[in-house]
Amino acid sequence: MGNIRFLEHLFYSCFQNSKIGHLAKGIVHNLNGFMQIFSMNIEMLKMDIEKDLKAIELTDYSGLPDIAASRLKNIADNLQERLKRLSRMEESLTNMENMINIITNRSQDGEDRQRPVILRQVVEEELDFWNADLFFKHQIEKHLSLPGTPTLIVINERYLRDLIDGLLDACIKQMRETEERYLKLTLYQKNGATWSLEFEHTGNAFPAGWDQDFSRYPLEANEYTQKSSGDLFLILALNLAKVRAEQIGGVLKIEPQKATCLIPNEKQPAVE
Repeated sequence: MGNIRFLEHLFYSCFQNSKIGHLAKGIVHNLNGFMQIFSMNIEMLKMDIEKDLKAIELTDYSGLPDIAASRLKNIADNLQERLKRLSRMEESLTNMENMINIITNRSQDGEDRQRPVILRQVVEEELDFWNADLFFKHQIEKHLSLPGTPTLIVINERYLRDLIDGLLDACIKQMRETEERYLKLTLYQKNGATWSLEFEHTGNAFPAGWDQDFSRYPLEANEYTQKSSGDLFLILALNLAKVRAEQIGGVLKIEPQKATCLIPNEKQPAVE
């Protein structure tokens, strides 16, 4: 009875979080429209300032009193400073737009099929996406070892992103209660037909012999403790990674503090 009550509570929580995520996607969509307005107005202001600076530059100072020439110079200096501020605002706005695009692209269902993707870019985008988790962003030291050249492969992008999400989530969960929090992510070409994506962490060890049979992980007497739900979510994250690895034709290996996925480098028949 305790397990049933725990699962009922868990499903209600998942449903609520799902609805929040669904509505947040709509909010992000609306924000995108505001961002475009801001971007357009910043660009117009920059153009106006550049025109004013050009006009001042073409002004003949020889016939002007010294005080007027000095004031024009001060105005030009102020306009230059405003132009710099607008450029910094534009840069910040571009970063915000990139964050919004990551969320928008990640939340779209998309076509459930294989297509060409740049593997390194997908990995980097997922890491940026997970920076929304403030613990991951500020408390975990990250080291990335990614190839410098484009890594174009043909794969089901949604499955690949789910795989990365599952492994990142599992690594983060294992580091929440440890003092040393270090994550090393390595991507390299193992051979002509395979890429290796490795996640190494300094947190608690992954459970040995995990599988999709959740009955193997008995819940604690207090079915509402954070520890119980955390353990279950860890198993769910690992199983998500396992299923997605199989669906892209890859191989997932879980060690105590390391997860490695071999990703096919060429088009493979997906597992239905």
